[in-house]
Amino acid sequence: MKITVIGVGKIGSEIAKRLSKDGHDIIVIDRNEDRLTKLGDKFDVLTIKGNGANALLLKDPDIIDSDLLVAVTDSDEVNMIACLMAKKLGIKQTVARVRDPVYVESDTVLSTEELGVDLIINPEYSAAAEIARLLSLPVPTEPFAGGRVHMARITLHDKIPDYTSKKIAEIKLPKSLLIVAISRHGQLIIPSGNDTIKVGDTLYFLGFKEAISQISKILFKKPPGKKVYRTMILGGGKIGYYLAQRLCAKGLQVVIVEKNHDKCEELAERLPSNALVLEGDGSDIELLQREGIEHTDGFVTVTGLDEANLLLAHLAKQLGAKRTIAKISRQAYTSLVEQMDIDAAISPQTITASKVLRYIRGGRLLSLVLLFNEQAEIVELIVPQGSKVTGKPLMKLKLPKGIIVGAIQREDKTVIPTGEESIEEGDRIVVFAQGQYSISNIESLFTGGRVH
Repeated sequence: MKITVIGVGKIGSEIAKRLSKDGHDIIVIDRNEDRLTKLGDKFDVLTIKGNGANALLLKDPDIIDSDLLVAVTDSDEVNMIACLMAKKLGIKQTVARVRDPVYVESDTVLSTEELGVDLIINPEYSAAAEIARLLSLPVPTEPFAGGRVHMARITLHDKIPDYTSKKIAEIKLPKSLLIVAISRHGQLIIPSGNDTIKVGDTLYFLGFKEAISQISKILFKKPPGKKVYRTMILGGGKIGYYLAQRLCAKGLQVVIVEKNHDKCEELAERLPSNALVLEGDGSDIELLQREGIEHTDGFVTVTGLDEANLLLAHLAKQLGAKRTIAKISRQAYTSLVEQMDIDAAISPQTITASKVLRYIRGGRLLSLVLLFNEQAEIVELIVPQGSKVTGKPLMKLKLPKGIIVGAIQREDKTVIPTGEESIEEGDRIVVFAQGQYSISNIESLFTGGRVH
């Protein structure tokens, strides 16, 4: 598929990178030559310097025959104009980054169809929605198979009897639970029964909700948090606003700490009465203690600085916050999250790239989780008629190293498979794969390719 990406900031770069890895022909357009050079040096993409909303540029032979145009500049207006012109010029599908709700509300004069946009993405809104989802759970998990199967990430900060210093084959895990991966010192391991669990490891579990709950009670340093009633948010930008809006709508108490006076006034005007907006420095320990951080159920850091988000989320846990979530953009910081006392981290770029990839795949891909250290993906798909993997026990398929079938759903029955289970046509399967495999590789393997 030939795809043009307009705007290569954090979001555009992540999308271009993921799509290039997936085997698509990528063209990137940006006015900033340094950004283009940096991206072009690292990935197999064609770079063009210019204004993506310029009709003359869009008529370039390399661009006009694109199958998809993704406009993700910092300007909503530029993105919508680029998509509208792309549609007029014959490009079949368009995706626009639109962050201002005034353009997408139900009473807007022009529909997305009239604007020439097939899919609207709002990274900040999506990030806020993901944070709100994580806050609603006793243990942060990713759902699959219609919510019947979950993945959880648990870091072993201390020695755990019967787990640490033991081989996986020796550990009695709760029924219907798999350890699909181990992250150790920033490196991802797909384990066998002979691998030993060590203090400091981050374990990725896939299993039924009940099994995840059981293992969490055993391995967490502190018992998993109860329901969130009060949340403190550091950072009053778009993510902070969207998150506060969602939490307030659920009747929860929200405190937002923001340095900028004008932002504080705007937030106070736009948010309901159960949101308290404080003008102040989120790194001020006295302020946090004065506002009752020790009684805070959820503490979320969404400032523009990754370093501040990580450190303050870690600090909040030490000061008594029950659950902490940090926003980060740099993938290099993933290993830090595992080492620090932080419950979860989210990346708007990764969430958005995942959404675009799912859109491109259409109904073939039921869900997709990109682990933002780029070392793994979790793909959920339906096995079609004619697939080469059907009818044989998993142990005889000789799947490539680094690929695990973590769950199989057949009609109303879902199983966490052993090597004796087989895949059948029409099955809904959850696949955990190391990062060297593209989404296309995984999809091809289970939908029609051969097993090597």
